[in-house]
Amino acid sequence: MEKTIANISKNTIQRSINPVYKTEDFVLYNDDCLEVMARLPNNYVDMIFADPPYNLSNDGITCHAGKMVKVNKGDWDKSQGFKKDLEFHETWIKEC
Repeated sequence: MEKTIANISKNTIQRSINPVYKTEDFVLYNDDCLEVMARLPNNYVDMIFADPPYNLSNDGITCHAGKMVKVNKGDWDKSQGFKKDLEFHETWIKEC
């Protein structure tokens, strides 16, 4: 595996994606999964560990350590509606 993943298309050079951890036989990326996977050759990956958004940031509250806290994690965790959420999950799963 190279130090970075770069994708050069006909008209544009996209940014490099650097791993956050790397050994001789292991590379860990913390980036947009669709962008990373699109740059890898077919049948290149042995395992994918996925932690997709749960879309739970809905201005609700929960109890954490005996205190009421908001459940909002950020815009990345807000639902885009059932149809768009489903399309997103189908897209990343297909790419895997």
